[in-house]
Amino acid sequence: MPGAARRVSARSGLAALVVALLLGLGGAGAAPGLETDQFFAWGRHLEDMTEVLNARVNLELDRLVAELNREGRDRRCQKVRFRFFKRHRMLFFDGFETWSVNSPLVSRSPSGPEEMREFEQKYIYGGTSPLFDTGRWMPPSPTVEVNGVRLGTDKLTHFLGTAWYYHRWYRKARARGVTPAEAEDRAVRRGLLHEITILGRAVSGVLSLADLEANYEGMWFYEHLCAGDDPHVVYEEGLWRLRRPFDLRDYVTPEWDESYQPNIYVRRKWEKVKPRMLGYCPMLEHPQVRAMRQAYAKRDRVTETEKLIDEMVTAGKLPDPSGYSIESVCDEAAN
Repeated sequence: MPGAARRVSARSGLAALVVALLLGLGGAGAAPGLETDQFFAWGRHLEDMTEVLNARVNLELDRLVAELNREGRDRRCQKVRFRFFKRHRMLFFDGFETWSVNSPLVSRSPSGPEEMREFEQKYIYGGTSPLFDTGRWMPPSPTVEVNGVRLGTDKLTHFLGTAWYYHRWYRKARARGVTPAEAEDRAVRRGLLHEITILGRAVSGVLSLADLEANYEGMWFYEHLCAGDDPHVVYEEGLWRLRRPFDLRDYVTPEWDESYQPNIYVRRKWEKVKPRMLGYCPMLEHPQVRAMRQAYAKRDRVTETEKLIDEMVTAGKLPDPSGYSIESVCDEAAN
């Protein structure tokens, strides 16, 4: 699998660059996250990768601290944040997600030739055209498990890549003197606008609320990376040092799972996705799936992203995402 994954990543490098250029991103930021399909992983065993992924991020933090101390510059926190972001943007496939897809240390689904062949037949976006559906111009992201939550590896790019822009918008608002709450609201609203018009719905036909959740949580990771009451890295006595290790458990929630937090689709996309989603209705009674979703429900909360989506739905600016949930699809078919 590692060799096959490397070949997929190599084939998709040019596609990622093309997508980024088409979207006007150039070299300034992360390419759009790949599509993912958590339904395929239903009923399949995955090892929890929290500690493995944590170790990777903490290794990168150690390397960053060592580089900063060797160079003897970049003492400003915002410069440190940007240096870390540059390590994880996805444009040239040098980020956290690429490592997670290629590393033999990471348990993921699909994995291995047999499962990959099955995935090609069941992929929830497999009914769309590979030529005209921009969401299929790059390979789909596999599913991994973090602290009991199933999520696409694309969320790692959103968390450490796209989230940088949320944080930059947040900091600019704070510099203008607005309150933290208002700055947060501005960043979340601007992020939603970008996902609707540039990175998601208008281009691929999918507005992923799970992507928005990862973006939001990543914004706070960058805010607390080197500032605040409990930063990860600090500058003391002329040196940077790692003060507190990173832990994904502080950020990942059930809302990162696209089989639990439904996407919003444009009609042309939904017409292709819905029939494939119907095929998973019997799996709702699978013991593993039931237990997972019950555990999610206990951890569920109303997030800032969900509050904004509800506001947009009430205003008639977005369709209700609940209409695209697996429960809604299966109930409609049953009646």
